[in-house]
Amino acid sequence: MFPDAQRYLEVTEFRRPRVALIFTGGTIDSVGTDRLDLAWYIEAGKRLDDHELVNAVPELQGIADVTEVPFRRLPSQSIKDRDLFDLVELIHRLVDEDKMDGVVITHGTNTLEETALFLHLTVKRDRPVVVVGAMRPASAISADGYLNLLNAVRVAASPAAVGKGVLTVLNDTIHSARDVTKTATYRVDTFQGRDLGPLGYADNDGRVLFYHQPVRPHTTATEFDVTGLHALPRVDVVVSYLGADGVMIDAAVGAGAKGIISAGTGAGRPTPAEDAALDKASAAGVAIIQGTRVGSGRTVQSPGLKKKGWAGADNLQPWKARILLALALTKTSDITEIQRIFDTY
Repeated sequence: MFPDAQRYLEVTEFRRPRVALIFTGGTIDSVGTDRLDLAWYIEAGKRLDDHELVNAVPELQGIADVTEVPFRRLPSQSIKDRDLFDLVELIHRLVDEDKMDGVVITHGTNTLEETALFLHLTVKRDRPVVVVGAMRPASAISADGYLNLLNAVRVAASPAAVGKGVLTVLNDTIHSARDVTKTATYRVDTFQGRDLGPLGYADNDGRVLFYHQPVRPHTTATEFDVTGLHALPRVDVVVSYLGADGVMIDAAVGAGAKGIISAGTGAGRPTPAEDAALDKASAAGVAIIQGTRVGSGRTVQSPGLKKKGWAGADNLQPWKARILLALALTKTSDITEIQRIFDTY
């Protein structure tokens, strides 16, 4: 058992856990035009009112003392650096000043995994932080958000979740923020850890069960501190395809990119034209991380990449590699150090 988990048990033995609930928007509190609006409900521009989602799940109060915390609600693809920094600061305050035992963040599924990874690498507290969303709006037949929210609170209130970093909970399944990715546009089982699988489950009998735990550093064990930052260094993602030239790479450099994630074909292969443009960008001081568009598997720093002065993305999705590279660039521009960071986290 983690030492912090033992302290958690001692504190909560004689009282119910206190869980903060932060709403950032997304499908989970969206309202469609009717109960069969499962696809373009976002275009309706409607959301549940404040407290409406929580009031629809009175069973939450049987699990923990749940406190709704104001935050801005917006489509997840609209989230910017400032929103991420504010979330980190809010989580720290909720744990330190409000003495919350856990935090649940509702989030749109489009970029849920990116926000979750950012928090996984930058939150400096051991308390459970759970990011949750839904694939069907609150107004839909068989809406999944209500049970997802209940299970997220169960996990955030569980002593077993202490020290495991930032977690995601959807479709009864608990994943590490580092490993999870969205794999389908509409299916409720879309969130998967393709290479490594889930950590456990919030199961139908009400139990929170962990079968694995993260081994790479996270939260309190990382070297990243975003306190006082106003923006992250610009990092762009360029996806390879047949006939791709260097125009997008040149444009990223021209826009001020400090790093580029190359989502190459196969095990990380850009086209010859992209290769030339990336070499040019690297010579100009832009950090190049070679990843893959495939969806799973490692991209390694081969002897050729090392000679070029590029790093490999390991098994991070390109958009997650972008988060890690942006954080790495707040510490160093040395590609050897950046490769160490990718190998570590």
